[in-house]
Amino acid sequence: MNLVKIDLFGDYVNHFYDKKRNSVGPERFISKLHLNQLYGIFGRKQDMLETRNIYKEDLDKFIATRVIKAIVPINDKIITLLMHRNIKDELVLELNSDLDLQMSNNYSVVKANVAISCAVTAYARIHMISFKIDGCCIYTDTDSVFTANKLEAKYIGSELGLMKDELNGLTIKEGYFLGIKKYGYQYSDENNNLVTKSTFSGIEKNSLSFDEIIKLSKGNKIVKEIPVRFYKSFQTLSITIDSTHVTISRSLDKPLINNIYLPLHLDLAATIFEN
Repeated sequence: MNLVKIDLFGDYVNHFYDKKRNSVGPERFISKLHLNQLYGIFGRKQDMLETRNIYKEDLDKFIATRVIKAIVPINDKIITLLMHRNIKDELVLELNSDLDLQMSNNYSVVKANVAISCAVTAYARIHMISFKIDGCCIYTDTDSVFTANKLEAKYIGSELGLMKDELNGLTIKEGYFLGIKKYGYQYSDENNNLVTKSTFSGIEKNSLSFDEIIKLSKGNKIVKEIPVRFYKSFQTLSITIDSTHVTISRSLDKPLINNIYLPLHLDLAATIFEN
């Protein structure tokens, strides 16, 4: 059997990367979504949720024939059902046998391929590994790295596959990296003005002051207001916009010893050496 290698997504990636690089606003955002979700759409679960509004008197029929995740009352006559789809046939047979039901398996085709999504993330890790193990990596994410080393010019550029210098040649004066997607730093711009940047999951990007970042690094908690958040109601079938408050804190998933985060599974007594 002859195996043929085919470039399935080259044109797709190049098209939306070019759109993202040469656009702003909604067009850039949508192009970025198309790129970021390419691997994710192939890694989707086969099971799905179906939403249906029914009359209350029909509820018994659905309970006997469907796997229901949630029942949401709308008014005196109507309720909303959240029902599982694409359930494994073995589970349906077992439920029908044990509970004497007439349950059916409502199936919808989900075009997914876990092998493709795994390959995409694996190649991304292969590409990033050299930047992560050079001994000067301070923080890294899926496709980015903070490093004390100056990267060679051959690695930097705006073309696909190259690293983008987010500070355009400038360097960070001081930074705090407190957990996954929890960090902040300062640098001086071309006019010698201090600029603060922050990323903290749960709140708007760059919404923290540097004093707040330092307080978080010391274990303090900070309450931040989110002025715009959307709330969906099944009962009124409406969407409202309101403000809310969230409490943020540093990540304590790993112990910080001598400014180095250590994995939890290591024997600390055997792995920590002090001068």
